[in-house]
Amino acid sequence: MKKTPFVYSVVSPFDQDGAAQLSKDDKTAFISVLLKIGSAELTADQAQRVLDAADPGLKAGMQVAAGGSVGAELSTAETESSEVIGIVAAMIILTLSFGTIVAMGMPIITAIIGLSMALGLIGLLGHIAQIPSIAPTVATMIGLGVGIDYALFLVTRYLALVREGIERPEAVAQAVATAGSAIVFAGMTVVLALLSLAVAGIPLVTALGYSSAVAVVLAVLAAVTLLPALLSILGGAIDWLRLPGFMRPKQKEPGRGFWAGWARFVTGKPWLAAAAAVVILVPLIIPVFSLRLGQEDIGSTPKDTTQRQAYDLVANGFGVGYNGPLLIATQLNPAATPDTEVEAQKDDALVLQNELEQEQAEGKQQQKELEQESDQLKADQADLEKQQASLEKQGASLEKQAASLEGQKAKLEAEKSQLEQEEAALRVEEARLRREAEALFAEAERLVDRGITLQKELRAIRAEEQNLEDEIANIDDSDEKAKLEKELAALQKREQKVEDEIAANRDRIPGLRRQAEALIAKAEATRRQADDLRAQAASLAEQSAALLAEADKLAQQQKKLDAQAAQLKKEGNQLKAEGADLQARADDLKEQQAQLEDLQKQADAQQKEAEQLQDSLTKTLTKAGGDYKATDPRLVKLQDALTATKGVVLVSPPIVNNSGSSAIYTVVPSTAPADPATADLVVTVRTSVIPDATAGEKGIEAFVGGTTAGNVDLASEISAKLPLVILTVIALGLLILLLAFRSFLVPVQAAVTNLVSVMASFGVMTACFQWGWGLGIVGLDPYQGDSVPIASYVPLMMFAILFGLSRDYQVFLLSTIDAHRARGASDTAATELGLAQSARVIAAAALIMICVFGSFILNGDPTIKQFGVGLAVAVALAATMTLLLAPAVLVLMGRWAWWIPGWLGRFLPDLDVEGQRAVKDKASDAEETPQSA
Repeated sequence: MKKTPFVYSVVSPFDQDGAAQLSKDDKTAFISVLLKIGSAELTADQAQRVLDAADPGLKAGMQVAAGGSVGAELSTAETESSEVIGIVAAMIILTLSFGTIVAMGMPIITAIIGLSMALGLIGLLGHIAQIPSIAPTVATMIGLGVGIDYALFLVTRYLALVREGIERPEAVAQAVATAGSAIVFAGMTVVLALLSLAVAGIPLVTALGYSSAVAVVLAVLAAVTLLPALLSILGGAIDWLRLPGFMRPKQKEPGRGFWAGWARFVTGKPWLAAAAAVVILVPLIIPVFSLRLGQEDIGSTPKDTTQRQAYDLVANGFGVGYNGPLLIATQLNPAATPDTEVEAQKDDALVLQNELEQEQAEGKQQQKELEQESDQLKADQADLEKQQASLEKQGASLEKQAASLEGQKAKLEAEKSQLEQEEAALRVEEARLRREAEALFAEAERLVDRGITLQKELRAIRAEEQNLEDEIANIDDSDEKAKLEKELAALQKREQKVEDEIAANRDRIPGLRRQAEALIAKAEATRRQADDLRAQAASLAEQSAALLAEADKLAQQQKKLDAQAAQLKKEGNQLKAEGADLQARADDLKEQQAQLEDLQKQADAQQKEAEQLQDSLTKTLTKAGGDYKATDPRLVKLQDALTATKGVVLVSPPIVNNSGSSAIYTVVPSTAPADPATADLVVTVRTSVIPDATAGEKGIEAFVGGTTAGNVDLASEISAKLPLVILTVIALGLLILLLAFRSFLVPVQAAVTNLVSVMASFGVMTACFQWGWGLGIVGLDPYQGDSVPIASYVPLMMFAILFGLSRDYQVFLLSTIDAHRARGASDTAATELGLAQSARVIAAAALIMICVFGSFILNGDPTIKQFGVGLAVAVALAATMTLLLAPAVLVLMGRWAWWIPGWLGRFLPDLDVEGQRAVKDKASDAEETPQSA
């Protein structure tokens, strides 16, 4: 951004000066950019270049938005869509009114050309005067509305004359002479109403007034110059491209149709019509009593604009008040000078700091020397302790070796004794095992012998059995045979027993042999183990002999150790003496260290005092923004008063100019710029805080400025000048109508009707925006709350515009009524005929204006939406009251409505608003029958 040519300075949120530009959560920051050009000179391309300079932030993933004048320039709402919608709606209404597409195009073409010329002229005026950015949009709204309406009146009169049989060239001339005259008169009333805004003495309002007046003047000129020329060129072609018959307007007989019935109702029941008007107006007027003028808040602009995005980011990161800080400007005479106490603190701090630096330098030198000496003592002590530890370690090692040898010797003897006992036990076990094996072998031999004996016995038994079996087979004596069989059974039983014993012995013999063999093997193992133990015992005997030899050596070493111990004792006594000397030196060092510590405590106390003094000085300077001139007691008192004010979240340090004659503060409120509480804060600071803070102080004046305060001032100024503007506009309206219709009560009736219509439209606007009843309908989503402040100049502009426009309807109605009165109709009949004749055109014209003004509700700018809602509702009410209340009041007033004092009638000029006399004079000259307009 610093590289952008027209950027004067940039304050980063990471610089010391921009510390307040970073939010507490470190997620939001803003960059202050000061341009070399004013906001009025800033173009959209230049603003875009500033925002484009933030591309590195976008590429890094940041969300970037522009506020201030740059954001405002890049967030200008486009009006093309609103204009197109309004024009399309007007085209539909005009097509249905005229019945032909070509006729419809005449008012549209005229209005667009007149508006284009007006916007070009306004653009040229912008080079020599300050034109508000909203002025072209307001001029577009008014220029389109009146341009189409005025052209509608003239084309309608032209077509009516053509239908009466008048030649087209003559019809054009008479239309310009009659309707054109009324258009000029009506347009001039609107222009005067807009120019009367200058009496307020507010440049913004004055500029809006004369820029809008330019659009009305060009609309009138286009209607009375360009449109007649187009009508003459077209001739009969104006009837081309007709709508189907059922869509074209029907020509009704006099006294027939809706508007004729409406006229009969209003004039026949004027009290009922007036009551209906009151019923409509009263509920709509009630909200106007709570109307509070404010200023447009960026927080209610569309969310897709960069200025709204910047507003939301700042509000979320810092607080909504950061979007509308107050600027406190002070003038100082005599110029600001540093506070004497601050100067004294500064000198004391410097002196104390110098003393501390010198004392600290001396203390550091002494500390260094003591530390060096202490380090040397510690080194000496460490050497002595190391020698003592070495001697003690050697003695302990010798004693340990001797004890180890004794222990080894005792262990070997114990192991030898154990081995000998184990060997003896093994020898006994071996003998026992061998005896058991021999017994088992003997048992096995016995069983073998027994087996042989049993085998012999078995063979003998079997032989004897065979003999018995043979005898039994050869004997016949049963008793003898039974005896033999018994003996045979006994032999068989004996045989079985012998076989069982043989089998049992046969099974036992292998087991006994195996047991014996196992015992023999175990005995052999026992023998071998005993042999091993015998070998170990022999080895232990050898080790014991070696230990005896080692013991002799130890005895010799012991003698040497005794000699070394005596030497160690001598050296230990010497070390004790040296240690005592070291301890004395160490005690001396401790005393010196204690003295140093006392000095350090004293230095710390002085340092703390210096830090407190410096901290106090730093806080004072921080509060003063680092500028000693800003410590002037007058500025500090004002700063403290502002900081303590309720509703203030931050007061910046004062920025003092080089000469000290001026200083400014930035005051951040806790509420939004458009919040009523912010306006109250401005009033409080002006009327209470600043006077109290500057009371008794010489040479200081303070003023509250900034955008927010400027808006408050604007609203206050407008509120103060609003009655004057209203009186001026009403007075001008009364005078114009008095001149036009030479009546005293007719202008009063028109003024009252217009006034209540305007108040009702203000009431609708208050309910919609200030009460928040229609914010969703008009497409607004404010940042906080459910209301949008009504821009202070909107009601003022609306009053002038609407009083002028609504007078147009009154002029067209009253001029038609007056024309019928001039033809001899009674007051009531003239009112009925005039209403029936003009109602359709007035209704169509009002409907066109309602569509044009209402289409601007689609504009993203909240102020334009307010104009759109207010003007659309006001036109609807003005037309309704013109067609309902005004004729009812005229009927109720009767002949007094057109009364004028004789002396005043002689004084006033006799104006011909609709140019009827010119038409009659021309007809008389041509000796033709006068044609009714």
